[in-house]
Amino acid sequence: MAYPEPEEMLLATPREIISLITDGRLSCGMVSLVEYFTHRDILDLEKTAVISSSGPVISTLLVSRGSMPHNGMNIAVTRHTRTTEMYLRYILQCEGIEYETRQSSSTEARDLLNEAEFALVIGDEALKAFRDGFRIIWDIGYEFNRISSHGPVFAVTVKRKDADCTGEISHLNTALQNAHEFRERCATESSRNLGIPQAVLKRYYSLVRYEFTTETSRSIEFASSVAHELYGIDP
Repeated sequence: MAYPEPEEMLLATPREIISLITDGRLSCGMVSLVEYFTHRDILDLEKTAVISSSGPVISTLLVSRGSMPHNGMNIAVTRHTRTTEMYLRYILQCEGIEYETRQSSSTEARDLLNEAEFALVIGDEALKAFRDGFRIIWDIGYEFNRISSHGPVFAVTVKRKDADCTGEISHLNTALQNAHEFRERCATESSRNLGIPQAVLKRYYSLVRYEFTTETSRSIEFASSVAHELYGIDP
């Protein structure tokens, strides 16, 4: 809403965007933090728009139909997330809980919980799960922050190393300066579109952070060490 040239924007999933960038069909965009880690050989991190949180973000949830975490727990994970799954694995490791994950093409909590005892849901589907009364085990963003003392960063802006994205980055910075003016409108429209109480959406938009700060850099550096430990991704 705040971007000065909306007709120049391509709206797609992070998975689709990273594919377009790595294929050379797109110069820059917002991608999952783990995708940036995986493709650092061809991508530069831009210190502009990110998606992070300062507390319980309620859009990254581990839910169940009633069970509590236990050794041997089975978790269905939507394929649309890599970064939140990394944070979940970090939490489970710190808690000393043995687990298995199952990748799924499903996105809704109800469908994922038909595949496993627990489900990791993100984005709109997490907000719907919050609304629909599934048992919320962890707010992943909050738990990661509680254990590590770092605010979770979920997505970052990147560009191909061989690309000039000066104009696009300038527009993003302008959007960041004006984004606060649209929070109320976003909450209203999202409430209507998703059928979620407006108070829940207002809380959500008050906790999401888009600005790249010194703390963002520290959080990304820490997350990089986690990605190296869990997945062997070079820091």
